[in-house]
Amino acid sequence: IKASGKNSWGKSAAAVAVRILVAAIVLVPIAAVQLRGRWLVLRCNLPLLAAYGLIAVAGCQLAFFNAVAQMQVGVALLIEYTAPVAVVAWLWLRHGQRPGWLTLLGAAIGATGLVFVLDLISGAQVSAAGTAWALAAMAGAACYFVLSSQETHGLPATALAAGGLLIGGAAMLLAGVIGIVPLDASTAPVSFAAFSAPW
Repeated sequence: IKASGKNSWGKSAAAVAVRILVAAIVLVPIAAVQLRGRWLVLRCNLPLLAAYGLIAVAGCQLAFFNAVAQMQVGVALLIEYTAPVAVVAWLWLRHGQRPGWLTLLGAAIGATGLVFVLDLISGAQVSAAGTAWALAAMAGAACYFVLSSQETHGLPATALAAGGLLIGGAAMLLAGVIGIVPLDASTAPVSFAAFSAPW
């Protein structure tokens, strides 16, 4: 599957922005109940919420859409989903948490598989820009795992998710208004490989 131009990309980006904001709307009431009026905790964690929303939610999505505009969706996803390997490297280099041999073996298998998926051995042409965007999406996904796992901020997990999704969704809409990402909507039928469905 390849991205079929900016028009379909704009519809996908708009669908993701709506999905992010709908998820935020669903989580906000739950987060408000979990906070129990502790708004100071929310205010003290605004930098964490901003990083989560801008990097892990919006940044990851924007990078992914830029990647699939220039390369196959499957390859971009495989690159993005090597994020756990980046998390292992981050924890090792930054915090000295040396991984076990099974973790290292899994990371090596993942990296080897990525080389074969990208067909680097045969010298095939790979989109450098698409790969760079996919690696940026991978970094965003890695930030998602790292930021989500922090337990020292005192913020309920639902509040972190709701706040991050609100900020990320707003950032996606802003990116569409500015023109960084085309946001299009349509009520035309959606065509799949073997059939079409109403919008």
